[in-house]
Amino acid sequence: MTLASMAANHAAGKGSEPDSVFAVVAQVREAKKQGVENIIDGSIGAMRDEKGDLAILPVVDEEFRKLPAETLMDYATIAGSPEFIQAAIDYTFQGFQPEGTIAAAVGTPGGTGAVRLMVDNYLDRGETVLIPDWLWSPYKTIALECAKTTESYQMFDKGLNFTTKDIKSKSQAVLDKQEHLLVIFNTPGHNPTGYSMSEGDWADLIPFYKKLAADTGKKVVIGLDMAYVDYCGNPKEDRRFLSMFTGLPENMQVVVAFSMSKSFFVYGMRSGAIVGFHPSQKVMDDFTNIHSFSSRGAWSNGNHGAQEMMVKICGDPALAERAEKERAAMAGLLRKRADIFAKEAKEAGLRMLPYFGGFFITLPHQNPKAVCAKLMEKHIYLVAMSNGVRLAICAIPMGQVPGLAASIKAAEDAVEA
Repeated sequence: MTLASMAANHAAGKGSEPDSVFAVVAQVREAKKQGVENIIDGSIGAMRDEKGDLAILPVVDEEFRKLPAETLMDYATIAGSPEFIQAAIDYTFQGFQPEGTIAAAVGTPGGTGAVRLMVDNYLDRGETVLIPDWLWSPYKTIALECAKTTESYQMFDKGLNFTTKDIKSKSQAVLDKQEHLLVIFNTPGHNPTGYSMSEGDWADLIPFYKKLAADTGKKVVIGLDMAYVDYCGNPKEDRRFLSMFTGLPENMQVVVAFSMSKSFFVYGMRSGAIVGFHPSQKVMDDFTNIHSFSSRGAWSNGNHGAQEMMVKICGDPALAERAEKERAAMAGLLRKRADIFAKEAKEAGLRMLPYFGGFFITLPHQNPKAVCAKLMEKHIYLVAMSNGVRLAICAIPMGQVPGLAASIKAAEDAVEA
């Protein structure tokens, strides 16, 4: 017998399949190392400027560098300072906290940490989290790491229209077999499609979940991954749907993943928060306690420097206004790129899922790996998912967008020939 792993049974073999996104990123780096020119890199969800360099908000860079070494290098508190917690709450709601609710927050390493806390603390081991069929794949990884299973709900019907029919059906079915229901919605600017749920969508779903909670007496949690909310048109108005979660039954709660990676372009600093609201102070005290406890056992605490930088910017009206304007400029650039691509996709007959904003566009296809392989021959690097091709429009300078849709359509035609 040849021993392949010393890990426990549940861990043996983990990671044997490379991450689909970072595998492509590695290929891009290798191509650049080999001197390949005119690479189109639509792999990773990080905003790039028109030179192809990582985009930054100048005010963030300036204010972070002003922080004293002691602040940068000292421990943060486990939950985050009271000032950071309030900044995260204020930034999340921007005036649209539902009436009659109490909010709380706990600092996390990015939005990913917030999603992990949702999955870890709102389901028992072996229970199922409900996630979209078009998805950010780490949802599944997180569920496995937390000893949970996943079930997917259908987002679009055959006509590529958003549908709540399967969401409702799957929610009922999952809650029929377990004591807790956690449904994750990635909106506005869904990763990877760019779809943003409308107030009409929520007007359909919120009463359904209220009734489901009240009728079953079981615990219902709505998880909102709002990483891309600032890049869908009007950042303030795109939060308005949050105010619709009023009159929640006592056994229903809403939790939000807030990501500084996207809102402040500080991906590597790994900072964010899990933000929640509920009518009961006792429930929200428990919210703070359970997520702080889990944080201590998983990553101890967050990035002190990133938290203090956000507190400084959000607490100074002039700095906050600068950040808003600089962020809006990048969001405008993103929109222009997406508009060019969408127009040319329509002209080329290239199918794409409904895009309203965010960092990604998705092109449905039955053989995405073959399409991506064909595109790599032209040094176009996109990510193959299970049922389509993901294009990180955030990372592609405007000068490289014209003609891209036609190239992708040509690759699809070659694969289908």
